[in-house]
Amino acid sequence: MVEYGPIQLLALGFPDVDKLRGALLQEISKLSETGLIRVVGAQAVLKDENGTVAAVGITDLPEEERIKLGAAVGALIGFGAAGDRGATVGAQAGAEIVAQKEFGLSQTEIEEIAADIPDGTAAVFLLIEHLWAKRFKEIARAQDGVVLAEGFVSPEALVTIGALLAEGAEVAEKFQAR
Repeated sequence: MVEYGPIQLLALGFPDVDKLRGALLQEISKLSETGLIRVVGAQAVLKDENGTVAAVGITDLPEEERIKLGAAVGALIGFGAAGDRGATVGAQAGAEIVAQKEFGLSQTEIEEIAADIPDGTAAVFLLIEHLWAKRFKEIARAQDGVVLAEGFVSPEALVTIGALLAEGAEVAEKFQAR
């Protein structure tokens, strides 16, 4: 089986499509060119003020590599669902599904997303392989390391944690006052 670095899905919303100038795409391209990431798939769905939809997709993977990755993903999902037999069926299904799509989302899926976003906005979906972490992952696996948790700590998450702590402190004070 082909080894991949950690693969991450990001979904971003942009409330003002007129502010999009291509800087995000340029940064993604730069990170890809330097070998830090590989764009497994990127799909932008834009909806102008009149409700006209445009979609653009890119990938760094040639068709053969996309099909291999689809098979690997399908095999893992199938294995989780039904063991070895599921892995075999899942690998075949994953390869077939990926082979039917140029990249990312089908036209129907794009239309469904566009129906859910307001006029004048955009949604961007990125599926990126973190090439910088591939060797780190290999070393951890060789030492029987397993991921216990993962995620990003964003400023918004920290604000939410602070609000929850404040709320918890208020509740604690009410109980102590009794």
